[in-house]
Amino acid sequence: MPTIKDVAKLAGVSISTASYALNDQPNVHPETKARILHAAKELSYHPHGIARNLKKRQTNNVGVFIYAFAGPVFSETLEGIRQTLQEHDFNIIVSSGTSSMNLLLERQVDGAIVFDNHISDDVLKHYAAHGMPLIVLDRLIQEENIYTSLIDNESLVYHLMSDMIKKGYQRLAYLAGPENAFNNRMRYVGFEKALKEHRLTPFGYFQGDFTIQGGYHIGKELIKRKNRPDFIFCANDESAIGLMQALKESNIRIPEDIAVAGFDHIAIGQLITPKLTTISIDHKAWGKMVAKVMIDILKGEKVTRSFRPEGKVLVNESC
Repeated sequence: MPTIKDVAKLAGVSISTASYALNDQPNVHPETKARILHAAKELSYHPHGIARNLKKRQTNNVGVFIYAFAGPVFSETLEGIRQTLQEHDFNIIVSSGTSSMNLLLERQVDGAIVFDNHISDDVLKHYAAHGMPLIVLDRLIQEENIYTSLIDNESLVYHLMSDMIKKGYQRLAYLAGPENAFNNRMRYVGFEKALKEHRLTPFGYFQGDFTIQGGYHIGKELIKRKNRPDFIFCANDESAIGLMQALKESNIRIPEDIAVAGFDHIAIGQLITPKLTTISIDHKAWGKMVAKVMIDILKGEKVTRSFRPEGKVLVNESC
């Protein structure tokens, strides 16, 4: 990893001058500062936020990095993390986008919980390479100081689909989330595995985006078709709810004409008619679990490198 000494050498200045420039101090000539900043960029050097700002080894801050703030899954998971961290006198810093990468690259948090597939593996590995613990919830990275907590997406969807096939559904379609979402990909693996085991091929694959609006749009497109599936598995509940709304507006009966199931067990799915069949994950409990593991790591206790929340199939009225 490049150091401030490397930056100073490349820029042709002393270490103290490089430090002043990188910390935005006024006593450096603009041209010299520009040269130093260019050298830092060329070397991919990022100053250590703890050393620069706090002059101590720990901040008692845990970063939680997500790619969106809307939606019940994020809010429930975050609330579980927040409660547990604060119960143990740790601060929570929630961030998204560029600020997340800066916090990681400058190592301004003692540990990081990452639920954001937009942050590259390289940034996460850079953070972990400095001995900083990191828990990822949306991917699998085999690296020192990186821990994983993943929902058992494949197995849970496989069991749901196997049950639906036994109930007699044959024309089975999949309403996907974003293509780059780890959870979406693994849920499709479970979906496809169940169909192959029963010598069935997917009746359709609809590209969604994990939102109610996205599911609604797919539903509006689906009703234009004469040949429709008799069952649609949606990669999350929000997509399923939007889909069901569109179907009902066109007087397509659920489950008599098309059955629907989702994933997550969010509250609104149990308030609509018919109640949504889904795979239940207690996201608040998951958040608490993840936070407790992070606390144990920071306290130097031994923890397992991989752990997962419990999930179960809940068959309701929509299929």
